[in-house]
Amino acid sequence: MLIVNNNGTSNVIVTLYEKCNNLVNPYFLWSVTRKGSNDNILWTNDDTSISPYYWNRFEITIATNSVGLTQGIIPLFEGEWIYNVYEMENQYDLNINNAIGLVETGIMIVGTTYSTIPVYTQNDNQTIPVYRGI
Repeated sequence: MLIVNNNGTSNVIVTLYEKCNNLVNPYFLWSVTRKGSNDNILWTNDDTSISPYYWNRFEITIATNSVGLTQGIIPLFEGEWIYNVYEMENQYDLNINNAIGLVETGIMIVGTTYSTIPVYTQNDNQTIPVYRGI
């Protein structure tokens, strides 16, 4: 599960390289679908990992408009989204039909507020009398 802030930029760390077919220079296309409404957004972004063979890092910025679909600037509402990451041959290709294959799928939570964890408190007003024999 990925958790992304709805204000500003979030760094997302995933392991995608191990599932790629093109091990020389893979690029990735992200697809997110909002649960309940089936809104779908595609975007691509540069992998900023210092060790992409082991892990991949992407900067995702939530914005009110979609001016940066090739730079990870995407318009997402708060809530739960299903994400799919596809391996691509070309860096800024937003056509999902050109995908080499699906490399990861999961759930992305965007900037929701979480309720506090319930805490159990016990009132210990009952005392048990203890009798001691002499």
